[in-house]
Amino acid sequence: MVKGLELFEVPRQVVFGPNAISKVSEVLTYLGLRRGLIITGHIHSRHIASKVSEQCVDCQIISDDEIELSDVVKGMGAFSNVDFIAGVGGGRVIDVSKVIAYKLGKHLISIPTVASHDGIASPYISFLMQDDLSKLGMGKVKKTPLAIIVDTGIVAEAPRVFLLSGIGELLGKKVALMDWRLGYRIRGEDYSESAAMLALSSHMIVMNNVSELTKHGEEEARIVVKALLGCGVAMAIAGSTRPCSGSEHLFSHSLDLLAREYGVKQAMHGMQVALSSVVMLYLHGANWRRIMKIMRMLGLPTSFRELGYDRELVIEALMNAHRIRPDRYTILGSNGLTREAAEAALEHTGVIT
Repeated sequence: MVKGLELFEVPRQVVFGPNAISKVSEVLTYLGLRRGLIITGHIHSRHIASKVSEQCVDCQIISDDEIELSDVVKGMGAFSNVDFIAGVGGGRVIDVSKVIAYKLGKHLISIPTVASHDGIASPYISFLMQDDLSKLGMGKVKKTPLAIIVDTGIVAEAPRVFLLSGIGELLGKKVALMDWRLGYRIRGEDYSESAAMLALSSHMIVMNNVSELTKHGEEEARIVVKALLGCGVAMAIAGSTRPCSGSEHLFSHSLDLLAREYGVKQAMHGMQVALSSVVMLYLHGANWRRIMKIMRMLGLPTSFRELGYDRELVIEALMNAHRIRPDRYTILGSNGLTREAAEAALEHTGVIT
């Protein structure tokens, strides 16, 4: 079948490596941007945001905890005169920045201080934030960063748990691609070979550099950042999160929703995705033991109990996972798993006891 016209946006400029933060002024000048609103977090991120602000012609800094999603949905008209929105911080900061840039129709500059997930380069926001926005009457957010600036020195200095989360996110791409091909074959879903190859290459960057990822430091950060950037571009080309989000993400999102419902502290996204991937590879009949071995080598959690989740919550989450995105076909099928099948998969892989 001949495809029709395709249109996608990718970042115009990407700068990553040691001392990349010093290049903000050059990037803004190249892009012709002057007035900006910088969204950031606390303490460490705020310090980095100040360095960014010093390189702007006219920038204002706001902490993400000062911003309610309901205010964003209403428009934040007070900032309509800026040229760009810059997110300087972790996952929530980057997501909030995307939402504001999307709502105001402004350019987005992504300046992550951690490499914990692939949202640093993708047009999309987290499942939970999109769910919250949908409840407030806002549609799907899609905002590709015009530029991405990642200082690997800053990323390497952050607590290693963030980098491990990013590695976990990347380990899951194998499952996402297997599920995407399944959806293409069974339901005729749109499929992009180029997007799939990009996502696969990001996964393989981790798989081929396990020994380097055991050496804590800037090179480890560079490897993870490079792979996460590839994922972001893959999603931009595909026009959806499909190349990077399959049944492993459905399981993780299901865990998030139940954790909220039961008042349980949510674990880091990438940690959940890594463990979920082990289960989904088992269901696919693929080599899940190799992923588990790598997780042990790198120090990622190998059981849901280590993430603070009890047995019943995990089983319920797996049984409900297929309901998260019924429009996407995965190894979970249309009807999901029975309790017996869910328990068997979780116990056989050792992720619950």
